[in-house]
Amino acid sequence: MTPGEAVTEHRVPTGIPGLDVMLGGGLVAGRPYLVTGGTGSGKTLLGLTFLLEGLKRGEEVLLVAVDEPPNEIVENVLSFGWDLSAVKTLEANPGTHAIKRNVAVQEIRTMTDLKSMRDLSTETKKPADLEDISVQSIQLKLRQQMADKPFRRVLVDSITSVRRFAVKSSVDPQAERTEIQSLLRFLSEAGVTTLITATPSDPAILTPEEVLTRGEILLTRKWIGDRSVRQLKIVRMRGCAHDPERRPFVISPQGIVVG
Repeated sequence: MTPGEAVTEHRVPTGIPGLDVMLGGGLVAGRPYLVTGGTGSGKTLLGLTFLLEGLKRGEEVLLVAVDEPPNEIVENVLSFGWDLSAVKTLEANPGTHAIKRNVAVQEIRTMTDLKSMRDLSTETKKPADLEDISVQSIQLKLRQQMADKPFRRVLVDSITSVRRFAVKSSVDPQAERTEIQSLLRFLSEAGVTTLITATPSDPAILTPEEVLTRGEILLTRKWIGDRSVRQLKIVRMRGCAHDPERRPFVISPQGIVVG
């Protein structure tokens, strides 16, 4: 490299062409990013598109499922014709109802290995004890598995729900925040490109995910009459140029399309 020569950072395409244009080619590799939005805004869909793009490129990808059990996620994307069978999943959702499912998973406390969607049992999953899942156990399992597998992309869905498992202490009011910070620092230092979904927080309170992620993509949805209007905005993206304008998007039979 000659003196003064610019360093070109490796970009990771999201799989959504319009968003990648806004990002100048994609996300800067090896960093954690926040995807925020209300219920039904498309956060999980964006994250799954990101993982599927990795699979197309021959990468190892990981889903940390907290909001919904993986079997429900599989069902939710059937209309797109997406095959999630090669996605490795770490499930930390104890709220699965004990009803008939197409697939089932093991509680995080009993998992010795990550499961791919195709390897999941067809038996009904028993609800897990909330006390068996914690932010520390999620981080420990991630550390163990990421030491064994060269994951290139990770989706945590969502950090808002992960916070339910954090320590609540009247003696140490910062205990919850400290646990979340520890998990986010681990993901940041792991050198894996990570998307972390979240619901909008109180604008007066700066959350750990806002501090420790390198960028934020905001998805909004509002109704105008009987028409649903969706918009996407890159709120911030540290260290790289990006399109800061709010852009419309739709959820088509092929997935997210940014106009």
